[in-house]
Amino acid sequence: MYQVTGSDVKSRSVLEIPLESEQKARILCAALAPETESIPSDRATSTVTVNGSSLVVRIEANDLTAMRASLNSYVAWISACMRTLENIDSGSTDAKP
Repeated sequence: MYQVTGSDVKSRSVLEIPLESEQKARILCAALAPETESIPSDRATSTVTVNGSSLVVRIEANDLTAMRASLNSYVAWISACMRTLENIDSGSTDAKP
């Protein structure tokens, strides 16, 4: 979704990830919350919330490069968190790359 105001172009993305339970969504939300305050650029902002058993990440960026970087970061963080939860659930102590 793009919003054009004068010469400013902003992009917005919503990433909604359905999970097994609301508890897992809340765990991921808590793990990702610090990242909403520390995205490495002032060109993008984000929020992370829970909607039922889904994790919802909303990103607004000043340009497409910042949007891509933010999306890539969140996908990597979410993937790492989900692998960690899977290892905890399975009782595994082996780290997977």
